[in-house]
Amino acid sequence: MTPRLAGLTASALAPLRRFRRREDGAVLVEGMLLLPLLLWAAFGLYVYWDAYRTINTVQKAANTVAEAFSRQESSVNAAFARGITNTMGLLMKEQQTPRARYTSVEYVGSKKRFEVNWSCSLNPSAMPPWTTTSFQTVAGRLPNTADGVTQLLIETEVPYEPPLNIGLNAMTIRQFIYIKPRFVNKVGFADIANCK
Repeated sequence: MTPRLAGLTASALAPLRRFRRREDGAVLVEGMLLLPLLLWAAFGLYVYWDAYRTINTVQKAANTVAEAFSRQESSVNAAFARGITNTMGLLMKEQQTPRARYTSVEYVGSKKRFEVNWSCSLNPSAMPPWTTTSFQTVAGRLPNTADGVTQLLIETEVPYEPPLNIGLNAMTIRQFIYIKPRFVNKVGFADIANCK
């Protein structure tokens, strides 16, 4: 290669060499590469926070309903069950409609099992009322109880739909709360036939 041609080639490549050494736009390029990941992380944290907040709200509302049932000094009725379920919906401050099943069970020591005193489901197609036979499938979730002691079982289901689609699927938040009546041995149900 002639010296003149080598000089021309070197002078033509000089701007490319200077461009290669420059770092002026590195932050901008790195930012553009990381921006989608940062946005996904921010929206993902928001969705998981919203799911956790909703689960926490449902737990608190269901515990409030359980406390209300446990403090009854006489029989409850279907209007009370509907009203307390509506109150749970108001406590959640969302457009979610809770499904609920309220049950009173008593431990019978001679039979070594829980027997259902009454069971009220406000949505029988989704949560059918318990019978003594069907209740045995979940009886193991209750604590050991002395003979003749009554437990109130409050079960709720709340559908949850994530606000954004980032990989968290729709789910049903379920609560299974058992509590002993506080002031009486057994809370009765006056009109179980109207519980629908």
